[in-house]
Amino acid sequence: MKTKKTISKRQLQKYLDELIAIAKNVTPDVETIVQIPGVEGQHAWLEIYVPDEIEEQIGDLVSERVLDIFSETGYDIGAIVHGNSEPQNLAAEKNAQEEMGIMAGNEAGSH
Repeated sequence: MKTKKTISKRQLQKYLDELIAIAKNVTPDVETIVQIPGVEGQHAWLEIYVPDEIEEQIGDLVSERVLDIFSETGYDIGAIVHGNSEPQNLAAEKNAQEEMGIMAGNEAGSH
Protein backbone atom coordinates (compact mmCIF):
# COMPACT_ATOMS: atom_id res chain seq x y z
CA MET A 1 0.00 0.00 0.00
CA LYS A 2 1.42 3.36 -1.05
CA THR A 3 1.61 6.01 1.66
CA LYS A 4 0.49 9.59 1.10
CA LYS A 5 3.16 12.14 0.26
CA THR A 6 4.02 14.48 3.12
CA ILE A 7 2.83 17.88 2.05
CA SER A 8 3.72 21.49 2.62
CA LYS A 9 0.61 23.47 3.53
CA ARG A 10 2.15 26.52 1.87
CA GLN A 11 2.71 24.61 -1.38
CA LEU A 12 -0.77 23.09 -1.21
CA GLN A 13 -2.28 26.57 -0.80
CA LYS A 14 -0.23 27.75 -3.79
CA TYR A 15 -1.75 25.00 -5.94
CA LEU A 16 -5.27 25.76 -4.71
CA ASP A 17 -4.74 29.46 -5.48
CA GLU A 18 -3.49 28.49 -8.94
CA LEU A 19 -6.59 26.38 -9.63
CA ILE A 20 -8.87 29.21 -8.52
CA ALA A 21 -6.89 31.66 -10.69
CA ILE A 22 -7.54 29.44 -13.72
CA ALA A 23 -11.25 30.06 -13.26
CA LYS A 24 -10.81 33.76 -12.47
CA ASN A 25 -8.76 34.24 -15.65
CA VAL A 26 -11.89 33.27 -17.59
CA THR A 27 -14.45 35.09 -15.42
CA PRO A 28 -14.36 37.23 -12.29
CA ASP A 29 -17.67 35.64 -11.23
CA VAL A 30 -16.14 32.80 -9.20
CA GLU A 31 -17.05 31.44 -5.77
CA THR A 32 -15.12 28.65 -4.08
CA ILE A 33 -15.31 26.19 -1.23
CA VAL A 34 -12.03 24.70 -0.02
CA GLN A 35 -11.69 21.78 2.38
CA ILE A 36 -8.30 20.78 3.83
CA PRO A 37 -7.82 17.89 4.18
CA GLY A 38 -10.00 16.76 1.34
CA VAL A 39 -12.40 13.86 1.18
CA GLU A 40 -11.39 10.20 1.09
CA GLY A 41 -7.75 10.87 1.92
CA GLN A 42 -7.18 13.68 -0.55
CA HIS A 43 -4.87 16.49 0.48
CA ALA A 44 -7.56 19.05 -0.41
CA TRP A 45 -11.01 19.36 -1.97
CA LEU A 46 -11.97 22.38 -4.08
CA GLU A 47 -15.40 23.33 -5.39
CA ILE A 48 -15.61 26.15 -7.90
CA TYR A 49 -18.88 27.85 -8.86
CA VAL A 50 -18.95 29.75 -12.18
CA PRO A 51 -21.59 30.94 -14.67
CA ASP A 52 -23.40 27.97 -16.22
CA GLU A 53 -22.35 28.79 -19.78
CA ILE A 54 -18.64 28.36 -19.00
CA GLU A 55 -18.85 25.53 -16.46
CA GLU A 56 -17.57 22.88 -18.89
CA GLN A 57 -14.75 25.07 -20.23
CA ILE A 58 -13.44 25.88 -16.76
CA GLY A 59 -13.99 22.30 -15.62
CA ASP A 60 -11.75 21.03 -18.41
CA LEU A 61 -9.00 23.55 -17.61
CA VAL A 62 -9.09 22.84 -13.87
CA SER A 63 -9.19 19.05 -14.35
CA GLU A 64 -6.17 19.16 -16.65
CA ARG A 65 -4.16 21.15 -14.12
CA VAL A 66 -5.24 18.92 -11.21
CA LEU A 67 -3.89 15.91 -13.12
CA ASP A 68 -0.64 17.77 -13.89
CA ILE A 69 -0.19 18.73 -10.23
CA PHE A 70 -0.74 15.12 -9.14
CA SER A 71 1.64 13.65 -11.72
CA GLU A 72 4.33 16.29 -11.05
CA THR A 73 4.14 16.41 -7.25
CA GLY A 74 1.90 13.67 -5.86
CA TYR A 75 -0.41 16.27 -4.29
CA ASP A 76 -3.91 14.77 -4.42
CA ILE A 77 -6.36 17.62 -4.92
CA GLY A 78 -9.97 16.84 -5.73
CA ALA A 79 -11.76 19.56 -7.67
CA ILE A 80 -15.19 20.00 -9.19
CA VAL A 81 -16.66 22.90 -11.12
CA HIS A 82 -20.36 23.71 -10.76
CA GLY A 83 -22.59 26.10 -12.64
CA ASN A 84 -24.00 28.95 -10.55
CA SER A 85 -27.51 27.55 -10.97
CA GLU A 86 -26.54 24.55 -8.82
CA PRO A 87 -27.27 24.93 -5.09
CA GLN A 88 -24.30 26.00 -3.04
CA ASN A 89 -25.58 26.36 0.49
CA LEU A 90 -22.46 25.33 2.36
CA ALA A 91 -24.18 24.56 5.65
CA ALA A 92 -26.78 22.33 3.98
CA GLU A 93 -24.10 20.67 1.88
CA LYS A 94 -21.90 20.02 4.90
CA ASN A 95 -24.81 18.50 6.83
CA ALA A 96 -25.63 16.27 3.86
CA GLN A 97 -22.00 15.13 3.62
CA GLU A 98 -21.92 14.35 7.34
CA GLU A 99 -25.14 12.34 7.06
CA MET A 100 -23.76 10.46 4.05
CA GLY A 101 -20.56 9.77 6.00
CA ILE A 102 -22.57 8.34 8.86
CA MET A 103 -24.64 6.25 6.44
CA ALA A 104 -21.53 5.07 4.60
CA GLY A 105 -19.98 4.08 7.92
CA ASN A 106 -23.04 1.96 8.69
CA GLU A 107 -22.92 0.28 5.30
CA ALA A 108 -19.30 -0.84 5.22
CA GLY A 109 -18.31 -2.61 2.06
CA SER A 110 -21.26 -1.47 -0.04
CA HIS A 111 -20.98 0.90 -2.99
